[in-house]
Amino acid sequence: MKKIKFVLGIHNHQPIGNFKWVFEKGYKVAYKPFIDVMLKHKSIKWNLHSSGMLWEFMVQSHPAYIKTVKKMISSGRLELISGGYYEPILSVIPSADRYGQIKQLSDFIKKTFDYEPKGAWVAERVWEPSLVKDFANAGIKYTILDDVHFMASGLKEHELKGYYTTEDEGKALSVFPISQRLRYLIPFQDVSVCMEYFKQLANEDKDIAVVMADDGEKFGMWPGTDKHVYENKWLEKFLTALEENSDIVETATFSEVLNTFKPAGRIYLQTNSYFEMGEWSLPSSVQNDFDRFVKQNEFTPEFKPFIRGGFWRNFLSKYDEVNNMHKKMVRLSTKFQNKKIDISSDMQKELYAGQCNCAYWHGVFGGLYLPHLRNAVYEHLLKAENLYNKKFSPKNSWMKNDFDCDSVDEFLYESENQNIYVDAENGGSIFEFDIMNKNYNLSNVLTRRYEGYHKKLKEAIENNNVTDSKEFTSIHTDAVKVKELGLENHLVYDWYRKSSLLDHFFNKDTVYDSLYGMKFKEDGDFVLGRYDAEIVKDGLALSRCGHVWYDDKHLPVKIIKIIKPLKSAGYEVEYKIKNLSDIAMNFKFGVEQVFAFSDRTIADTGEIKDKKFWKCKDKNLKLDVSVSSSINCYWWVCPIETVSTSDSGYEKTYQGTTVVSVYNFSLNSNEDFGFKINTTVEM
Repeated sequence: MKKIKFVLGIHNHQPIGNFKWVFEKGYKVAYKPFIDVMLKHKSIKWNLHSSGMLWEFMVQSHPAYIKTVKKMISSGRLELISGGYYEPILSVIPSADRYGQIKQLSDFIKKTFDYEPKGAWVAERVWEPSLVKDFANAGIKYTILDDVHFMASGLKEHELKGYYTTEDEGKALSVFPISQRLRYLIPFQDVSVCMEYFKQLANEDKDIAVVMADDGEKFGMWPGTDKHVYENKWLEKFLTALEENSDIVETATFSEVLNTFKPAGRIYLQTNSYFEMGEWSLPSSVQNDFDRFVKQNEFTPEFKPFIRGGFWRNFLSKYDEVNNMHKKMVRLSTKFQNKKIDISSDMQKELYAGQCNCAYWHGVFGGLYLPHLRNAVYEHLLKAENLYNKKFSPKNSWMKNDFDCDSVDEFLYESENQNIYVDAENGGSIFEFDIMNKNYNLSNVLTRRYEGYHKKLKEAIENNNVTDSKEFTSIHTDAVKVKELGLENHLVYDWYRKSSLLDHFFNKDTVYDSLYGMKFKEDGDFVLGRYDAEIVKDGLALSRCGHVWYDDKHLPVKIIKIIKPLKSAGYEVEYKIKNLSDIAMNFKFGVEQVFAFSDRTIADTGEIKDKKFWKCKDKNLKLDVSVSSSINCYWWVCPIETVSTSDSGYEKTYQGTTVVSVYNFSLNSNEDFGFKINTTVEM
């Protein structure tokens, strides 16, 4: 019987923008109790990766934790792992930023712990081969990926008992496979089940090293795990069992395995992540098909390595909002590289902070659906942009730029006070409205979309099979938990991206109550329509000759709207609507705008009749938003709320507020109707 080496890796992370109380809770229920238990078992070796902002939190709020880590390093029991400082998806940030992020975390570890990290954590294990060269250039010797990465390249599970080498452009890197079996066992199954697996491995007549590297939050922070892991002493029992079975299994650090084992061979890994990420990144319309296919083939495990969903970059096409953040980040990075901004500058560090991965995707955790995480990304990107503007003044004028990389130009206005980004191809709408003095994107709302898991929620509700139980379960189960009842009433889906200056020709029967549930009939083809755009003096002129259904006839109508940025934050829009048909028409016309307020209660919802203005004060953001019309109109105001899944259950989340100014008017043949809308932000 051979003794096996067990490599235990813990990955601790809290995203930029998460609440301070969440950091504290993580420390109280997961990070501190875990290391306290490890301290008592002096023969156990382990490996730790923490993101840079979590290390900063520990230094500032819990220096005793830092002292404990130093003590364990000096005893040879703990190895620290580097990675991107702000936990970015490394493969989708520019190469120069990969190097800078890794160097920043490695330098922090060196300065704080007098320790030179040799490995790097890959956020969400999102792997692309181009990472090899950047890791090697940053002094990294090894990384850790899931076993599915290796099996997708043709290896069998029994071959993944050590590590492999890979290379790119002659740069080499060692790669360790993480055992999915151990990820699912630890800490969810009884300790005896884990030990039985180790004993099976020890019966093999060869040197074996197996890795379990996963989120530290599942040791106390995931629902019910604090009681399971500490109160019921799962971790204590597990470590004790390892010590009692030291004749068959001993713990080791990654570097120790590198120094004592030869690589199992050379391998070239496909673009991949862990199995669940492949499902989450698929279009929502096919997720349930994929899930059904996987379940149909669960009894043929030899085929599973070749079953995979999408890959991480699909989130950039699945969610316009993700692509928006990503392309803004890339745009800034390109500017910085062109100006050769120092990677250690405050400007560059703010950009790095805006690359934190959690708001850029969505799976079983909130991610993209959490407004405070998206706001934090924009906050740091805009801080970086403000620092850039101070050094290199913005032009304060409109420009053409293929911002979203769809091979069609958008129109961008950038100044010291505000950014206004317009998509002429999609309704001539404003899709980003940045208030520079507040480092805040006031258009940062989320469109309501169908998600694959909504089917599961609907079925559970119909079968009266939902619970708000907080009992311990693995996130890998099919349990349906809800944070509140009645979520089915909020499963509403928008057929267009929520943005500002969308032009609606409502059916005459449309009333305010139909707005929230998207139950109104659209008679025009302007919301998703292409507008011609021209940069004119002081503004951007947008025009479209479209059609409106009227008395079962498809009649031509033209809209011209000219957007003029104000000197302070805000814009004026001059509208002219012309009836190009040869018959008189009655219109119910609405201009929709969206605002990402800090809370649902900020804006009163409902219908306001015959007024020239609407105003809202956001005390949290310390700004006032007002929309005024040159003529009286109706104002329809309602919240944008989504239903999404999280580790603790399905939940409703406020994403922003829709404000529609509604005009009722008649036009004879070739007659036009005009008005102005002013949107202003005061601080």
